[in-house]
Order: sequence, then C-alpha cells, then structure tokens
Amino acid sequence: MVRWLGVRRVTEFVEHLVNVGRNLDPRPLYSYATYPPTEFLLPQNVDFFCFNVYLHKQRDFERYLLRLQNLTEERPLILGEFGMDTIRHTQDEQADMLSWHVDSVIKCGLAGTIFFSWTDEWYTGEQEITDWAFGLVTRDRQPKKALHLLREKLGQNDAVLPHRHLNQTPSVSIIVCSYNGAATLRACLESLGKIDYPKFEIILVDDGSTDNTAQIAAEFPNVRYTHQSNRGLSAARNTGAAAARGEVLAYTDADCMADVDWLYYLIGTLTSGDFAGVGGPNISPPAKTWVQACVAAAPGGPSHVLLTDTVAEHIPGCNMAFWRWAFENVGGFDPEYHAAGDDVDFCWRLQQGGGVIAFSPTAIVWHHRRFTLRAFRKQQQGYGEAESLLRFKHLIFFGPTGTAKWRGQIYGTPRFSWFINRPIIYHGIFADGFFQSIYPTPQSEVAAYLSSIEWFALTIFLFGVGVFLPPLRIVPYLMLGGTLCVALSYMVRARIEPRFDTIHARLLVMFLAFAQPLVRGWSRYFTWLHFKRTPGFVIAQHERFPAGKKFRSHWGRLAYWNEEGKDRHHLLREIFALLDHENWRYSVDTGWQEWDIQIYGNFWWSIILRTVTEYHGGGKCLTRVQLRYRYVTTTVIVNLIVLTLLIYHFLKSGHVQLIFAIPYILFALSLFLQARRLKVRVRELVDFAAYRINMSRILRSRFRPNPTAPR
Repeated sequence: MVRWLGVRRVTEFVEHLVNVGRNLDPRPLYSYATYPPTEFLLPQNVDFFCFNVYLHKQRDFERYLLRLQNLTEERPLILGEFGMDTIRHTQDEQADMLSWHVDSVIKCGLAGTIFFSWTDEWYTGEQEITDWAFGLVTRDRQPKKALHLLREKLGQNDAVLPHRHLNQTPSVSIIVCSYNGAATLRACLESLGKIDYPKFEIILVDDGSTDNTAQIAAEFPNVRYTHQSNRGLSAARNTGAAAARGEVLAYTDADCMADVDWLYYLIGTLTSGDFAGVGGPNISPPAKTWVQACVAAAPGGPSHVLLTDTVAEHIPGCNMAFWRWAFENVGGFDPEYHAAGDDVDFCWRLQQGGGVIAFSPTAIVWHHRRFTLRAFRKQQQGYGEAESLLRFKHLIFFGPTGTAKWRGQIYGTPRFSWFINRPIIYHGIFADGFFQSIYPTPQSEVAAYLSSIEWFALTIFLFGVGVFLPPLRIVPYLMLGGTLCVALSYMVRARIEPRFDTIHARLLVMFLAFAQPLVRGWSRYFTWLHFKRTPGFVIAQHERFPAGKKFRSHWGRLAYWNEEGKDRHHLLREIFALLDHENWRYSVDTGWQEWDIQIYGNFWWSIILRTVTEYHGGGKCLTRVQLRYRYVTTTVIVNLIVLTLLIYHFLKSGHVQLIFAIPYILFALSLFLQARRLKVRVRELVDFAAYRINMSRILRSRFRPNPTAPR
C-alpha cells in the first residue's frame, strides 16, 4: 500500500490523523505503528515512535533496536508488539526469549515495550484467530512459563523497567569545562549530581571566567573546582584530565544537562566491545524563545557522524568518554584549538591510531542551542576557524571548499532532497519485505557547493562581469537561485517546535541556512590568512652562520652528506626545532601528502619541502631536499580577476593601455620577487639546520662532500 500510494502521501495522511485526534482530545500521547515495521514512515508530529518488531535472535534484535533509536533521534521509542507463538515453539523457548527481550529493551534504552499478548484468545476483523498462540496465558487463562518468569523479573505492581547489571563499572571522571557559562552551569551540575552510577567524580575546570562561575561551583561540595587563566577549550580539557582520578574520562559542557542514566549507557556501551571511546546524542531542550527554536532547527549545530548504527566517526565534545589509556596514547587534546575543533581532531587521531569509537543512542545529554542570533554567529565563526586549523592538519578529510568530507552519516539535519539525494528504500520483492529499510544518502556535495562562500563569491564576481558582458548577466541570477533553493529546502524541511512554528520562524530558518555557510566560510578564510602566514620580520631575518660557512646557491634542490648515520629524519627534527624557535607557520605531513613540510610565507606563496635519503653503508647517508613554490588561493583569485578585466578591455578596444598593463606587470614582478625571497630564506634555514647536526652540503655539480663545508 505504501509503495502504491507513495511514502510522502502516506506519511502526510498519518500526520493528518494525528492532528485530528489531537484536536479532539489533546491529553493523550499519539503515535503510529505497523507490522512489518516500515521504518521509512516517520510522522513528525507524533509524541513517540512505535514499532512492532518480531526477531527471535537477541543479537539481531538489539542491532535493529539501535538502528531504530538512531532513526527516531530524540523521540521516545516503544515496541508496540513483541512475542512468540507457542504452537510453533515451546513454552520454554517463549519464556527464554521474553526474558532476554526485557534485558535488550533496557540495554538499548527504549521507553517501554508491550508483550503480545495476554491470552491466546484474540480476534482480528471480528474473526477469532486459532492458529497462533502468543499469549502469556492459554485460552482458558492458565498461566504459561513466560508469565511466571516475567512476574519474577518485573514484579507484580511496578511497571518500571529495572536496570540491567553491568559486567564492568570502571571509575569515571566527569569533566566540565566552562568559560563564562554561569547562565546554564547550575542546571548542568545539578543534573550531574543526580546520575545513577556507582563510581564517579565531577571536575569543573574554570577557563578564566569573569562571571560568577566560582560562586556557583561553591554551591556544590561534591564538585572539584579548578581555575586556570583563559587558555582555550583544549587546554581546559587537558587540565581536567590531569586532575582526574577515574579510569574513564567523560566530557560534557556547561550548557548541557545529563540524563540520569547517561553514564550507565555510556559505560555499558564502552565496555561491551574493544572500544577506545564512546559518545551519544545531544538533544536540544525546549526552546525559551522563537529565535532559539529557529537556531536549533538551522544547520550548523553540533552532531554526531556514524559509520554504522553503533560505531562513530565523530562524537561532539559535549557528550563523549574515553578510556584513560586511549587519551594518553593520543596525547590529549591539541591546545591549538581554542574554541572548537578539538573533538574532531581527537577523534580522527584516535582512529588513525587504530582506535574505535562506539556510539550509544541512549546516552543522552540535553544541550542548549544558542539563545541569540549573535551567539549563533559567534559559534559559526568559531567552527569556521576550527575547520581552517583542521584542514591543514587533516587535509585528506576536507574537500576543495574547505568543508569536512565525512565518511559516515550526519544525523539530525534536514537534507537538500527535492531533486537529488532522496533516500533509498528497500521494500522487498513485490513490496513484501518483513523489514523494509531506509538508507539515507550522504550529505549532498551539490548542496554544499551551492551554499559555499566560494560559490557566492563567484556569483558576485559574475554580477560584476555581467556589467561589461550582457550575455553573461543571466548566469549569476541562476547561481544565486541555486543557493536560495538550498536555503528554501532547509526552510521547508526544518523541524521547529510546534509552538514556535510560524511563517516568521520559517523565514528566519531560511535566512540562517543561507548565512551560516557564508559566515563559517569567511571565518575559515580569515583564519587561514591570519594564522597560516609567517610574520614578515621572520622572513626578513637571516640565520647566523659562522664565517665562511654560508652558501649562496639558488637551486631548488639541496644535498647533504653525513657519515655518522644521520639521515633525513634527523634533518627534519632540526628543521622543526628552528621553525618553532623562529615562529614560522607550517604544516606537517599527516601521511596523505606528497611532501614533508609546507612552510607558509605571505598572502601569496608557501614553500613545499620534501626529503629523501640514500644509504651508502657504514653510516654514510646522502640526504636530498627539494623546495618548491606553492601559490596561495588569493594569488589565483587576484590574478584571475585582473586578467579577466584586461582581456575584456582588449576584446572591447582591440588593445591594452599601458596605464592598465604596467601596474599588473609590476604586481606580477613583485609576486615573483616575493616568491624567490621566501625560497632563498627557507633554503638558508635548511642549510643552517644541516650545519647544526654536522651534515655537509654537497654542491649540485658534483656528488661528493664539499671540502669547505662544515663537518
């Protein structure tokens, strides 16, 4: 029926039925369920999701429950039917299955379950069903073995599901880092004090706050308070880890509130396999204003990225935990990240080292989204800065526009899917599949390009070109239309809290979807221009060679000889020491580049350095160094704009006036001289590093140690 009518049509009809029922009586909770489970039918106005699942193998059952938990996101999940027929199976099999069913429901964090059925006597369509016997009691109301077992397991009068016993309960240190987070800190600490777990401590790291964070911390005697000068989020998290006593380090933020069973599910998942870390979802609590509701529905919020339903590629820093040994093996958080990006860097480094990060969809924290548009803008600027820093450290994980290329699936965001990226649905042969599954496609790269700052800058450029070339005027309008289509898609598909879901709210979500990638992209480029260039005075200074030890070669390839077994690794370590000492900006090969070091110069040029060593036996090593120019994006953009204008002027007038050509020639000459100056300076630094470790420079014209070179 769903395949015949279409998923969207059926979903809208179910939503209409829910609205009809809610208008008649708003007091009950409304949901929808079918069997076989149609997981692609997810009405957005239900109070909870309900599925009827019949799987007789516990492992398969639990894996499917975790899948359903991820699909339903923040809504509660209940099983509407579960049971076993005692005509085709024995009562012992039924009792055993219903026993582990309760354990699995608890383990997977469901809101509840319904056993089908109480008695073997049941009807459908006014017809008695006699060839199935799912009841806990027989037709004459005689108890089966399953009833006695469930009564013992659940009790007679209490319907609350009991906690499943954890095989391991390692001690946990909960670390909260706060910078001027007093507005939400009290609620955070109160929630942590209510956590149901046997062995844990709470550490609050105050990263130089100027509000009343210290006074709030003093209200909680069970919280260990640590104050430090403002050094950024990564440094604060490392400070908390240094003060922690637990075997597991669990992190959350001052604007979060943890569920009472947060640690129970985190640790239960962490200890269930060979995992180095674990994370869970962060859910926005009910918004206080319509602006906050729109911010929560807009793109760009913190979210997890899943490789499977139980393994994550990335978990946000507000809900993550790691074994202490895994934290120490990675070396902690990189203090280069001050406001964001530290969790992404940590997860990638952990996985590159062979670690696996688990995901528990039931280990929930409530995470306040930004309360104002200004705070949202600052958050996106911080994310853009983090992306810029991450890109140079993990280049392989980023695309041409500087946005991350995730291998996994990003949950919790509307997707651009009017024309592309529609999810794939498995219906089974002739639509008779028992488990008709939905397979969401990855985030659209087309949508990412259409909403990127690079696309927007090109649109503005073509608007300018269109002034001189009328046939091109339609192009930027089409490009801007594509950008607005992406924003419009977010507006239509955004999930806004019903009490704030108005036309004004939808329009604000559209604006945020349009502006968010631009703000983030601008911050990304600004960070690159600000941090990824070496100060001019560093480039202008020179190394202090002893008299007669300085070379004046202008070749891009260098060679050094050493008979003490010192190879390129010794030279690279010495180069790193000089770069750090002299305050150069650079990036190091992460295993994916074809170079060893990228040394940043100015707004226009950087230098690529790579090395190789030939081993000639007996400790004799010949190390070669290659230096190559690499232009910066600004070099291409500026030259492209100027050349386009010059070509247009030439096509229009038939010649190029010197008043336009000479400044560009002088500019190009300046670029060449700056590149040459940077390369000579880097070559000098490499020579000095080789001199310090007793490597002899070999002249290009002959491959033997230079007799005048240092030894």
